[in-house]
Amino acid sequence: MDLSNLDLTKLVTEHGTPLVVISKRELTENFRHLQAALPGIRLHYAVKANPTPDLLQVLGDAGSGFDIASLGEFNRLSALGIPAKDIIYTNPIKRLSEIESAYKAGVDTFFYDNLSELDKIAEAAPSAQVMLRLSVNNPNCVVDLGAKFGCTHHEAEALLMAALERGLTTRGLCFHVGSQTSIPIPYLEMTVVCRDLFNKMALAGHPLRTLDIGGGFPVSYKTPMMSPDSFCKPIRETIRGYFPNTEIIAEPGRAICATAALLIMRVIGKSRRQGITWYYLDDGLYGTLSGLVFDKTNYDFQCVGTENPEPCVLAGPTCDSFDIIAKNEFMPRLEVEDMVLVHNVGAYSTAHATRFNDIPQAKILMID
Repeated sequence: MDLSNLDLTKLVTEHGTPLVVISKRELTENFRHLQAALPGIRLHYAVKANPTPDLLQVLGDAGSGFDIASLGEFNRLSALGIPAKDIIYTNPIKRLSEIESAYKAGVDTFFYDNLSELDKIAEAAPSAQVMLRLSVNNPNCVVDLGAKFGCTHHEAEALLMAALERGLTTRGLCFHVGSQTSIPIPYLEMTVVCRDLFNKMALAGHPLRTLDIGGGFPVSYKTPMMSPDSFCKPIRETIRGYFPNTEIIAEPGRAICATAALLIMRVIGKSRRQGITWYYLDDGLYGTLSGLVFDKTNYDFQCVGTENPEPCVLAGPTCDSFDIIAKNEFMPRLEVEDMVLVHNVGAYSTAHATRFNDIPQAKILMID
């Protein structure tokens, strides 16, 4: 986020800390840049990445569809007036009651990867469309989502036929290559796998019409990543070659919201331990910086001054010794009440935050 037009001192005085500042402008630009990099592909924002209502409203106004993982996320969108037709229920495991409620509210597409889930969908949403999720083996991602979900391509044809036998409409196939994928090759490989399954179903007289390429599009933290256009170029070319007349959708989350947010913290304590300075901040691993634990996010920590940096430890405010944000960090000498900034905290941050020790979560402020 560009800080040139932000008066950090004024923001902190008015709103306190910890404070997450989200730029509507950058959020919209990220959505449009990714849409331009994936022309003709319908983007469904992954609500799980950041479910802040104002953020969802901005993306809805920009034309985004939405990917939900729970009935709670659906209710959040519904309260904003987001039409059910723009929502896909992508979690392959759902309660029967959740399927029924979402279906009655107008959601018509549900994802699955096993027979048990099919039985629930057939019972609770008897005329629904289903998308079969395939597993992906991808060592080049930070968070491997294939470890928990997805069938093998050898199991896929039987699971598609099983959906038809239960009276459901087989809309298509989906996959997710994993979060923060560093190279686009897994998308290309899975596109080829899906083309084979599309061909088999067409020959069997049951053509599929939709391919969902999931999310996983990377964001630069401390480690630079490919730009959206460079990353997506081989993906869009491969899709154009293998699926020229097929509806394509995607489920980006981090790529849209990560860089649109800034976290402002303050030092609430300091000590000298075994020759190293420790700074205790008013947010930590149990709060906005939970991505350090769950997603191995490599955040960059900054402060207003830059002179004479020295090694230090940054720790969160809770009573838990696990709540250590960064070791061997280099910062200028800080005092209590000084600010520490973290860029690119828009994804999987406030969404993960807890109320451990009954410490208030960061306030969220939308600007622009």
